[in-house]
Amino acid sequence: MELARNVLLILHLAGMAGILISILASRTKLSPGISHSALLALITGMGLVGIRYSLNSADPAKWELIDNAKITIKLIFVIAILAITYANKKKESLSPMVIPWIAGLTIGNIIIAYVW
Repeated sequence: MELARNVLLILHLAGMAGILISILASRTKLSPGISHSALLALITGMGLVGIRYSLNSADPAKWELIDNAKITIKLIFVIAILAITYANKKKESLSPMVIPWIAGLTIGNIIIAYVW
């Protein structure tokens, strides 16, 4: 079970890094890598939450219970990234605030993960 958690964690971190790297590739149009990486982060995040509940049930002394408020805020951030990405996917020119919003939400999500 811990191996599956570690694999999901690596993929989750790759998804977050993929969003930030794809932002650098976006100049006039959004890179499709942003939505793909955000979906990867969303799916692996849900898997991490599910595995963490079962790990906590098996050994509560080793694995703390998940903070549902933290997970909810992180979920809202990823859904906002996906919404912004899909709303601006086909536009020829981007609003100047689209990329900073996506970057800010991604960095905010990373900060919440490590600080909270």
